[in-house]
Amino acid sequence: MPAPARPAPALTPAPHVPSITAPRPMLRFGAADMPRILEHLHALDADDRLLRFSHGIRDEGIAAYVASLDFARDHVHGLCTAQGDIVALAHVAVRDGEVDFGLSVIAAYRQRGLGRALFGHVIALARLHDAVRIVCHSVSPAVLHMAAASGFRRPGGCHTAPLTLELRAASRCADDAPASSRAVA
Repeated sequence: MPAPARPAPALTPAPHVPSITAPRPMLRFGAADMPRILEHLHALDADDRLLRFSHGIRDEGIAAYVASLDFARDHVHGLCTAQGDIVALAHVAVRDGEVDFGLSVIAAYRQRGLGRALFGHVIALARLHDAVRIVCHSVSPAVLHMAAASGFRRPGGCHTAPLTLELRAASRCADDAPASSRAVA
């Protein structure tokens, strides 16, 4: 059984503090962290649950969701306070070359770049696992904004289709670009 995640550097809720831009260690959670994951998701209000799960979900449904997490197959990552409370969480499922994900950030910790850090982590993790595409089923305006800014598109322009980011096509385009237009590291 994997060891429980270690807490990240202290984060404290303060609505007037500017966004956190310094990198924070992203923790990978395991089965031993299920009570903290459940506590994090239970702390979401009805609107936030709708945005996170794309449908209304009660405490019992969240408990069943957490109990069904497969920590050996999926990736559950996030950020914590110094006390170990999860304030930002991503569940990333990799299946047959496709990545699907869900994100949540506790209200008191929003507008600090934590959601953007999770979103970037999802994309990096998908590339690490050689995924062909990432699918975004979210209805959250913040997640949809990050997805659009990251190059996600609706297949065929269909407004009811989920947003997708084709990773192999994006990397082929970068590889085919003239050397003069490539970014220098």
